[in-house]
Amino acid sequence: MLQEMPAVMLKRPIHALALAVALAVAAPTAAYAQEPSDLAEGLSPRLLFVVSGGFWQTIEAAGETTEGEAEDPADAEPDQRGYYRALAIRSEDNSSRLYLQRVALTENGPELLETTEITEVTERSGYITDIRPENSAGVSASQGFAAFIYIKDAPDAPEPDMLELFVDEFGELTLNGASN
Repeated sequence: MLQEMPAVMLKRPIHALALAVALAVAAPTAAYAQEPSDLAEGLSPRLLFVVSGGFWQTIEAAGETTEGEAEDPADAEPDQRGYYRALAIRSEDNSSRLYLQRVALTENGPELLETTEITEVTERSGYITDIRPENSAGVSASQGFAAFIYIKDAPDAPEPDMLELFVDEFGELTLNGASN
């Protein structure tokens, strides 16, 4: 003999599914609806410095025009565009780690695409005391990113060394002693 299941048990999976769908749809937009103060309070206390700047873009391979001539890549609209962000994080041992991020500008707001640890800084076990952009005037006219990293090998060292973090127009990353 079959027993009828109580209606409450049938409603729970339906409610759970409806809630899951609602949360999945709302989750991407919820991050953009947050108040700036909530975003600021949600940052890790281990975050030492953040510098954003420069830009990058991707353009599909040049197509052909109706006349059969190759399209000038300079006239093409970028498929994706964004900016770079350098972050200094305090490690468990209080030394600093440096990361470079690529952030895409999307219709829904900024979206983190990639995070790369700059291992030369991690291996040095130094202490980042400042990060400065190469240019504070606003958006760069050419692709790439540059920032100056001030780092000490010991917390009580009198002066920091200055390194230049550089990303060229092709996205190639270099870290060198600053030449200025």
